[in-house]
Order: sequence, then structure tokens, then C-alpha cells
Amino acid sequence: MIRIEAVGLRATVQDHGRFGHLRDGIPPAGPADPLAFAAAQALVGNDRAAAAIEIIGGPFAFRCDDRRLVAVTGRDVALRARDRISGWTATFARAGDTLTVTLGERSRFAYLAVSGGIAATPVLGSRATYLPAAIGSSLRAGDALALGPARIDPERAGQALRPPDYETGKIRAITGPHAERFIDEAQALFFSGNFQVEPASDRMGVRLSGPRIVAREGEILTCGVVAGAVQVPAGGAPIVLLADHQATGGYPVIATVIAADLGLVAQRLPGERLRFARVDRDRAVDALRDARGALAEIA
Repeated sequence: MIRIEAVGLRATVQDHGRFGHLRDGIPPAGPADPLAFAAAQALVGNDRAAAAIEIIGGPFAFRCDDRRLVAVTGRDVALRARDRISGWTATFARAGDTLTVTLGERSRFAYLAVSGGIAATPVLGSRATYLPAAIGSSLRAGDALALGPARIDPERAGQALRPPDYETGKIRAITGPHAERFIDEAQALFFSGNFQVEPASDRMGVRLSGPRIVAREGEILTCGVVAGAVQVPAGGAPIVLLADHQATGGYPVIATVIAADLGLVAQRLPGERLRFARVDRDRAVDALRDARGALAEIA
């Protein structure tokens, strides 16, 4: 068991996502920063389908009933036991010891993985929490979560991964499916302008202000959307969709953030700026392959 002693602002159980239910209006959910989540799982030896804890705001304190490997990832994160342990590093949690996940001023989402994974009851084939549909719930101090069986590999302790450059404001994106609805000048402005993250951003999407991007043909009837899609409402302020995105949308999609950079968008704080850089599909695939390759080396 993992026993929660403090949760900070909000914490939920997430796995890699709930897929195959968009036709029923249920989005994948899962982590807002998928690569940070996958890195935490790789560090403790969990498989891709295991569940971990997404933390928003800190500190988050916990203890385990038995010896487990743990790792915390995200932007500007660390783990405190007897000593401070850097984020993106695997370490042992001894039975009964209280450990604290600390989030710095630049933190937005952090991920705590425990060897064996969180053994929450799956709903529609996934352990991902989706609060708008009351699938799962926010964790509270005093909660006790079952853990799956885990083989403790001593050689994993101390292994570390290099986090992505969360400080960069350069976000790679491919041309979206409705690019023809935007004149060349609007597309050029989107891929050259500076945008600012708005406070209304959440797990559903990152809302941006900055240059006004206008679609010449207005809204579309509706279409399915995915995480990373950059919708442009009538007001011209783009929205980058994240894990809790809606199933369909009527705003044209000017671009799609590549999978390797989606976490960089999710981790931007209100007031921080970003710029989009156009890449082609091959570069998007290569970037994701490189990111997954780094995890495979430690897994």
C-alpha cells in the first residue's frame, strides 16, 4: 500500500490513457505531460500500462508499507526523504518512511511512480482519472492505495534520466487538418508570433493570447480532435488541447503540437510565452522515437 499524508492542490491516479471511447464522449485522460509520466514509470521498472500519481501543487507526502522504488518527474521537482533527491532519479522508499514530493515555483504537473504501479480498479479498461465524468476522484490525505507486485532491482536505484528543456519556449508543430481555412498571412503569423499562456488553462487545454489568428471560413461543423490539436475559436486566440480534451470540436485546427513537445506546452505557467515552429511529419516521428529510445535504454 501507499498511504497519502498530504496532497497539495490536487492529485489523481493516471495511467497512459483510456482509448477507444471518444465515440461515447469520453476522452483519453491520462497524463498532461506524457513523456514525464513515461519516464517516471521507466525509472522504477513499471510497464507502459501501469498507473502512477499526477500531482498539481505541493507538497505531496506519502509512505509505503513495504520497500519500493519510487521516482518523481516533471518540471522543477524533487523528492525529500532524509536527503533531497533530484527529480528524474530512481530511489528506494523504505517501509514506513515518509517521503515528500516538492514542486518548485516553475512546477505545474509532477508524476510520482512507485514500483508495481497503483492498483486502482480499471474503468473502461483504464485507471486514468477523468473528473468531469466522475471516473476516479481526487486523492485526499488519509487515502491508502493498493500497489501491484514489483520486483525490486537494486541496480535501478540511482539511475537517472535527463529531463526535457522545459525552459524553452519553442514548440514544434505540424500543419493542421484545416490549414486551408487560414490565409497564408494567418499561418505565417501563427508560426512566428509570440503567445502567452492564460490563467484559464487546465488539463483540457492551454489557452493562449497574443497575435489574433483568424480563419477565413469561420467555424467548421464538427470533427474529432486529439491531444495536441491547436484549435482557433472565432476570437482568434488559439487553444492547445491536452489530455482531458473534448471528443469533438467545431473550431478549425490550424496545427498539431508534436507528441514529443506536448508536455512542454502543458508545463508552461500562466504568463509564460511560447512560439510555434513548423516541422514535417518525419521530424515529428523522429523526435518521438528519440524520446522513447532514451526511456528504452533505462527500462
